[in-house]
Amino acid sequence: MTLAQPESLTFECETGNYHTFCPISCVAWLYQKIEDSFFLVIGTKTCGYFLQNAMGVMIFAEPRYAMAELEEGDISAQLNDYEELKRLCVQIKRDRNPSVIVWIGTCTTEIIKMDLEGLAPKLEGEIGIPIVVARANGLDYAFTQGEDTVLAAMATRCPDKAPVVEAEKNASTTGALSGQRVAIAA
Repeated sequence: MTLAQPESLTFECETGNYHTFCPISCVAWLYQKIEDSFFLVIGTKTCGYFLQNAMGVMIFAEPRYAMAELEEGDISAQLNDYEELKRLCVQIKRDRNPSVIVWIGTCTTEIIKMDLEGLAPKLEGEIGIPIVVARANGLDYAFTQGEDTVLAAMATRCPDKAPVVEAEKNASTTGALSGQRVAIAA
């Protein structure tokens, strides 16, 4: 009787990069750096807990961040997503008047295939405020990639060229301004 030799075991070591933390908690601080912005995270209560945990109590103290909490009716596609998002964005415009609204998509919006990119342009035209859609779900992105997706989404909306200051327009048509250049703040 011969005993079979066990095959050697192979262990793979994962860094955990794609298996830890929710990317929306990494974007929590961006509202502080993007002046006059408003971030609307579209997700579940769990998403709200991730945000609250990342921001501490700031979410209640400085209302430039909010949750559009999806409920059972939303998830089962029984309700009209557009009307609810419109109601929220109109309220945000009335209460905060931001220069940009950033919709943060979550795992739930991915799973139910919510068409945020399709809804945003129509609503943007109705309320007159740019809406940037950034997908920061934990299905596709790791912790720090959430921040990257928001910045990449905003970069697509930036102008190709820096605005020309009126003094530079005059200088280019009438000659140099005593050799001085006008600096444009970035």
